[in-house]
Amino acid sequence: MPRRGHRTGPPGCPPELRHYEQRLAIRLSASKLTRAHRMLARADSAVAAHLQRRVREPARFAAFVAGHSSYASDTPCQRCGSSARTVYCASCHACQVRRRPLQLTSTGKVAAWPPALRSRAGWLAVCDERRRERSGECDSRTFGPFTATTTPTGKLSISAPALGISVPDMGALPFDHINHLCRLYPEVLDVLRFAGWL
Repeated sequence: MPRRGHRTGPPGCPPELRHYEQRLAIRLSASKLTRAHRMLARADSAVAAHLQRRVREPARFAAFVAGHSSYASDTPCQRCGSSARTVYCASCHACQVRRRPLQLTSTGKVAAWPPALRSRAGWLAVCDERRRERSGECDSRTFGPFTATTTPTGKLSISAPALGISVPDMGALPFDHINHLCRLYPEVLDVLRFAGWL
């Protein structure tokens, strides 16, 4: 049993290589192998030998030196069964690609961003509408027994206490219920016109 404070496993960074960690602000460990690690390993054979001792699988180190992004591992993935792993962190390549929403090129750059839902001006307008709704801004009108209230974000609520009707959000109602209300009470059509739904 190791004493408290003593490491088990492969040795840490040797003292003769610590100046790389201080100067370049990177750790010379095998948990994450980056482009900076590859440049150092190609320039200094001591760094290459140190990283080779730290890497568990020889195929990962060979792919790292060759500049590949993935390699064939001896141990298959427990989740999907694939044997392809990333050189960067030795995780399953298929699971990583499935999890990330962005499409990357072989160099790791974004190939295609997901399409934007709205422009910056549209996003700022939506933020302004939400701010005005939080501050309590609303527009109310009465149509017969119904009182309709609209908010800047477009939420419509109606209430008719005499009829026992109170709908806090008309957008949450199914179309059949709204159609039934319009057939029973013609004033609901005026409410929908006021809100801009018709």
